[in-house]
Amino acid sequence: MKKIEFDVELHTAELYRFTMRHTYYSFSGIFSILFSLVCLVIAIIKWSTMQPMTIGALLVIASLFTIVQPVMLWAKCRMQMKQNKNINTRLHYIVEEDGITVQQNDQEAVVKWYEVQKAVKTKKAIYLYMSVVRAFIFPVEQCNGQFEALLQMITQQMEKYKDYDYEEETEESPEEDFSEDITDEEESDE
Repeated sequence: MKKIEFDVELHTAELYRFTMRHTYYSFSGIFSILFSLVCLVIAIIKWSTMQPMTIGALLVIASLFTIVQPVMLWAKCRMQMKQNKNINTRLHYIVEEDGITVQQNDQEAVVKWYEVQKAVKTKKAIYLYMSVVRAFIFPVEQCNGQFEALLQMITQQMEKYKDYDYEEETEESPEEDFSEDITDEEESDE
């Protein structure tokens, strides 16, 4: 049985990239960016015909989702890294065909492949979602040179468990999961 082991110690930048992707790759995130851009375009086009107070309001709205929110997310990630000892403690991952084992200090948890709902590959990491708000973050540079093997194993297991329904489990071997295939998304360097 193939087994891939590596340690991950999250830093603020990795958590921030995940949080930005999680925030801005949703419908509301895309809508907020478009809304900000529309406000900016209106402010520029109508600059000479609108009152200064209206222009100011449009510029403030334009900056809310393009400047203010990213800065607030960075601050939130920094605070989370400082306050939550579990998030910045080294995690040891063992990824194998049976599932993903996570060890931290003297604690251990196992996540079965059918529990993984979605996997996303970016330039700098792989995100494995167990729910909308819970995910493993595997930064490329912390996979000990095993990133391609890890990606291949995740792809195989996600495909194997893609139609798996835990409640309807029978004696047959599972052909599985609530997941999507790995999506390959580019992310900009922050």
